[in-house]
Amino acid sequence: MLISCEEDIAIDLAAGEEKFVVQGHIEQNAPPYVILSRSIPVFGSAVTEAFVNAIVHRAAITIRSAGRVYPLQEVLLTSLPTDQQQIISEQFGFPLPIETNSPLAKVTVYTSPDLKGEIGNTYHLQITAEGKTLSATTTIPTPTPVDSLWFRPHPNPKNDSLVTLWYRYPDPDTLGNNVRFFTSRPSEPFYPGYQASVLTDEFVNGRTIEFPLERGYPKSAKVDLETYSYFKKGDTVRLKWAAIDYQHYQFWFTLEADRASNGNPFGFPTTVRSNVTGGLGIWGGYGVSRHTVISR
Repeated sequence: MLISCEEDIAIDLAAGEEKFVVQGHIEQNAPPYVILSRSIPVFGSAVTEAFVNAIVHRAAITIRSAGRVYPLQEVLLTSLPTDQQQIISEQFGFPLPIETNSPLAKVTVYTSPDLKGEIGNTYHLQITAEGKTLSATTTIPTPTPVDSLWFRPHPNPKNDSLVTLWYRYPDPDTLGNNVRFFTSRPSEPFYPGYQASVLTDEFVNGRTIEFPLERGYPKSAKVDLETYSYFKKGDTVRLKWAAIDYQHYQFWFTLEADRASNGNPFGFPTTVRSNVTGGLGIWGGYGVSRHTVISR
């Protein structure tokens, strides 16, 4: 596996202080998507009426890239074309199709049809809402795809219908390659790795490595430890393997570390690191490669 290095981070936040939360991303060949809310991030959890009510409307949002400024428009998620809804579903774990009576039917996103992500470009986000200004910067790194995928059987012969997904990854010889991954099974959206969805090459720089890859789950799921992270024989498994910059990596690493330590009396406090000035959350670029493999 690529190694996720532990880091304790502490940022003071006054009790009861309301913050805007940015949930935004851009990948190559796709428009940007930004959800702006008040202190209730969705980041893999169930979409509820409370979250929908926390969404901030009528914000002025722009993205500056390659000498041009793109204003973003606020639109209903359900008004977007199916392929764009699919990209948002992959990022947030939203199920598709969206039912008319679902809270998702009320979710709005900020986007621009005039901007498509490009590998190697930098994107400066600026948000003005209710007298506050937020800003963040991200890049879309060059994709670093896996070399191959395959399956190995469950070690217990009684569970011979279950298999583990393995990957071979040739890490480039330049230090600082970070990845976020998502997996999808038949009739499921893409979900990020349940325990940890980000990997870094700090201790494996320039090496070719082979390790099992964790199956993605919705963060709200109660997993069965007997079958956790296994796929079923016959599954068509899709992998979204996305290169991310270091600040983007730090956000997901600290968010997932904080989630893992909740309820652990011996855990160290970890405050989620954000790249958003003036708020919380993440504005992140993805350099995506996609892979499909059938378990047999």
